[in-house]
Amino acid sequence: MDDKEPVQFQVADRRFWVKDEGVFDRAEIPEKKFPSYVEELKGRTELAEQKLKEKLKKLEEDNDVFRERLTRETEKRLQREKRKLVIGLLDVVDNLERALKAGEDAVALKEGIRLNLDLFVSKLKSEGIEPLDPLNQPYNPHEAEAVGMVPVDKPELDHVVVEVLEKGYRAGEQLVRPARVRVGQYRGN
Repeated sequence: MDDKEPVQFQVADRRFWVKDEGVFDRAEIPEKKFPSYVEELKGRTELAEQKLKEKLKKLEEDNDVFRERLTRETEKRLQREKRKLVIGLLDVVDNLERALKAGEDAVALKEGIRLNLDLFVSKLKSEGIEPLDPLNQPYNPHEAEAVGMVPVDKPELDHVVVEVLEKGYRAGEQLVRPARVRVGQYRGN
């Protein structure tokens, strides 16, 4: 075997770029748009934004549920308060019916009406509604509505309530209905 010629191997390289050496010159190496830490921060930011959007959506849903529950509870409370008020007024209705039955005696009828009025006013007071008494007080446009002026002889009655046509009512500090009054106007000699 010594006298034989050395065997030559032939290798056929089938890689496509080996045949065309210009492919390396034409190949585009993808450039990174950002350095790696910027890409990492960008990814974290996108993830945080996504979590925030999900949290906002959940909060909106929770808010809607809360709003619906609050509306239902408010309606129930309003119905209970209406029922409580009506039950209190039924006593007045019962007494008025009794007064009609006893209506043949004028004195008893008058007394029954007075008792009903007292009962009704006490029911209003129990609900926090108080009548205003502006008679002989200086006219206050925040509590009373002047429907007329009345000439008076004394200067101390000028701009003073001299007649109450309808009582006014207040619930705490809030005016429920202003009183309708006539106010004195001094006309000097």
